[in-house]
Amino acid sequence: MSSIASRARTERANAEATRRFALNFAPHLGLSSPDTGMFRHHAGPDPVDQIRFMADQGFQAMEDNWMKVRDVGTQTRIGKELERQGMRMGVIVNTMTYAEPTFVLDDRTERERLMQEVRDTAAVAKRVGATYVTTLSGAAHPSLPRDYQTAAMIENLKWAGAVAAEEGLVLALEPINHKGWPGTFVTDIGHAYLISKAVDLPSVKILYDFWHQQIHAGDLIANLDLAWDEIAYFQVADNPGRVEPGAGEINYKAIMRKIAERGFDGLIGMEFESSVDGKEGEQRVLEAIHSIDPGG
Repeated sequence: MSSIASRARTERANAEATRRFALNFAPHLGLSSPDTGMFRHHAGPDPVDQIRFMADQGFQAMEDNWMKVRDVGTQTRIGKELERQGMRMGVIVNTMTYAEPTFVLDDRTERERLMQEVRDTAAVAKRVGATYVTTLSGAAHPSLPRDYQTAAMIENLKWAGAVAAEEGLVLALEPINHKGWPGTFVTDIGHAYLISKAVDLPSVKILYDFWHQQIHAGDLIANLDLAWDEIAYFQVADNPGRVEPGAGEINYKAIMRKIAERGFDGLIGMEFESSVDGKEGEQRVLEAIHSIDPGG
């Protein structure tokens, strides 16, 4: 009986190892709203049940755009479930104000607001075990010259980054595309790299979202190489449509192979919706993620 039990344990362990991914992919709990969890049709609406489903599929991390607007009880339940499953928390959103000038202002009151925003985010991050927090530049000022706005953003990030360091956070500066978010200040990886380099803090790095950059400029692998030393986090979606890899034009197999070759051991957020509704679409998502995994 003991040998049978031992063999069963070995088989379970082998099955578990087979399900694991070579890279740390992190499905999301909410893209367009808090209720749009990536596996809601399989696991139901409860985010804790979705985390359990993710763990069963071999994922070792997850992310959530809406964590700051979830109630404290839900945040606490999510944090406990992630700990129980041995999973990592990916990015949560830090900057909830992004459609007006913020970081580009040389203004003491705005700087203090940005610093307090990090403190508020840190309270949520502690409940769920998050380290990386998505930080958007906000809109460009309509009349200030661009270089002065860049200088102001660097200075503001030094202050906000100092608070982040005290709280054990990394501000993940994300350039977002100019088509979906007209007027946003930081839209390309090169500009984010310049800013992150000038801030020169371990608590301020780049979130490289391939979907945004494909729309904005392309040259995804070249920019990955050029900005590598300042990149802390990646996000994935195919274009057009912000859908699962393989449903659009981006060669994610090559991109993930490059990331693996460079030894990246951080998190890669799956920030997209399925191109097909229901359980069928969610199954396609799982197959798509396996298809781009270098160890698949």
